[in-house]
Amino acid sequence: MKPTHHIIYSTLIIALLSLFIPHGYVNAQSAGDEVQSLGEILNPKADEQDPSNTPKDRGNTYFKNCMATESLAFDNDEKELLCACTASKVGEILTDEDFAHLYRDTLIGKEARMKMITFAYTDCMEYAIKKKVYKDCRVLPIMKMIKHGKSTVCKCAAGHYDKLINSAAAKIIMDGVKHHPMTLNPLEYYFTTDGYYQTLSGFGKVCRSQMAYDKYN
Repeated sequence: MKPTHHIIYSTLIIALLSLFIPHGYVNAQSAGDEVQSLGEILNPKADEQDPSNTPKDRGNTYFKNCMATESLAFDNDEKELLCACTASKVGEILTDEDFAHLYRDTLIGKEARMKMITFAYTDCMEYAIKKKVYKDCRVLPIMKMIKHGKSTVCKCAAGHYDKLINSAAAKIIMDGVKHHPMTLNPLEYYFTTDGYYQTLSGFGKVCRSQMAYDKYN
């Protein structure tokens, strides 16, 4: 990952933790103490931990659930990329108890989703975003007027979008969680808005003009 991504995602991690994980939990972890989180206090363990539920098992289960969930924004290839990358990390990030509540509307479930989004999902979304933006650019209305150089224009547009997403990653993720509290894919909300397509079309026009300028100068 690029150095700038580490800074951006560090900011995102701090923002998400401060908003969604109880302060007592964060403070205790930083001090090295082990205390119960608010979610654990209000939601006592309902399930005994299964010793056979290994990190690999949790990752495989997450991947299957992720792929079975209908996506409103990503095509199957993009979804598979995001699901596979996140699944490879989530097994180590979430405990057996966390995972048991991941799809439940409980405080432990909320904490588990935020841990997953903060420490796994954000590290994977860059790859799916680049793939999606490039594909979406190729079918923009303005692309119909370009006979040659579509790939060049869309690579340029995807580059502009990469910078935009990096600068606004925290807000985009938090908006997605705000509108869909149970989501495990908060980018879905942003990529279904009119603003996304308008911005992408704008970048496409800028890049098309740049390509024409470079050709004749």
